[in-house]
Amino acid sequence: MVELPGYERGIGCKRSGGMAKKKTTLMRCRECGFPRFVSFFIKWNDNGTITQVMRKEFRVVLLHAGFVDNLFENIEARLGVSIEHIAFEAQRNASKSTFEAFTEKIPGINLGLKLNLAKKIGVDQFHKVGMICGQCLSETISYEPGVKGVARISNPFNMNLMAANVVGAFEALEHQPFKQSWVEEGPDSYIITVEPTGEKPEIANRMALEFKPTLPHSHYYERCPRCKMPLALMQLKWMENEGIIVDTRTGSRVIMLDGYMVTTVFREMVNELGDEVNALLVDAQRQWTVDHVEQLGLHSGNGPISGRELEASFRKYMEMLPLYGQGMAVGFKVEESPEGPIVNVRIENAYEQFVLAGTLEGLYEALRKSKADVTWESPTEHVINYRIAPA
Repeated sequence: MVELPGYERGIGCKRSGGMAKKKTTLMRCRECGFPRFVSFFIKWNDNGTITQVMRKEFRVVLLHAGFVDNLFENIEARLGVSIEHIAFEAQRNASKSTFEAFTEKIPGINLGLKLNLAKKIGVDQFHKVGMICGQCLSETISYEPGVKGVARISNPFNMNLMAANVVGAFEALEHQPFKQSWVEEGPDSYIITVEPTGEKPEIANRMALEFKPTLPHSHYYERCPRCKMPLALMQLKWMENEGIIVDTRTGSRVIMLDGYMVTTVFREMVNELGDEVNALLVDAQRQWTVDHVEQLGLHSGNGPISGRELEASFRKYMEMLPLYGQGMAVGFKVEESPEGPIVNVRIENAYEQFVLAGTLEGLYEALRKSKADVTWESPTEHVINYRIAPA
């Protein structure tokens, strides 16, 4: 088993009873080693977005697992209420939409899925998607179509959201609402049971996904000549027999997720709790970014950096945005002021405005070793102009 320093969740957990794991080997590009299953179904565009090949308006993002955990934990601690039910319903809808996109694009598959054998093959594909996306390692324990499914899930990136993925997938497969329950079997190992239910909770009807149009652009990636994947992604290591993806620079876990869960969750939270939720989202992401900058070693000194060094570090960090499907920084400007440098960043096709605001605020804080204020405006729905200044 490969062990990487700093990995933020346990890997290599053993199954109860000492059962041997079934080894999986991904088909990889012979030129660059990137998993071909990913390059077959996911496209890195030249405008700062990642999308499904089967559904071009459906965005995909790469997120650090630590971001997801930190986000929910910080907000729940500050609000004093659980948001798991909101996150669950948003992810359930996104998962269902993802799998429906595949079935809608393949001729005759919906007719074939009326057969129980085809449904069982479909369930096997669910397991593969979870592993490829670095979300978990899973296997079927038992499955009776239309009645019940039981599976083992190891190394889930977040068990509540993973359960939502499973429920959404089954609803796409069986065309009816499902419910779920799960129990912890051992360290990072769970048994989940899904069964049909008569109806979804009322909140599910409020969690519709919003697909916004994006601007075209011309961003150059150095790509593999064979599979056309960006070579900068070679920093990611797929560990298929653990169901995880690791950023080898920091040893942190990365997941591939639909681009709508976070946005949908916070839209609903604002409806329930008010606009102050957005400030919590910005601050939670600020805290995470400060830690991430330190892990990457972008600034290891004790004092602030300024001028060209500050702009260069901002540009270097922003280069990761399009690789992770979170938008594209198309303009930078650093202004000097008596209080300190002011950084202006223009981003197109932003994944989530409040997440990026927290990212930029945390980046400034980590590089300048001082607090910052971030403000922004959107001249169009495709563009956000951020201004990061000393607090």
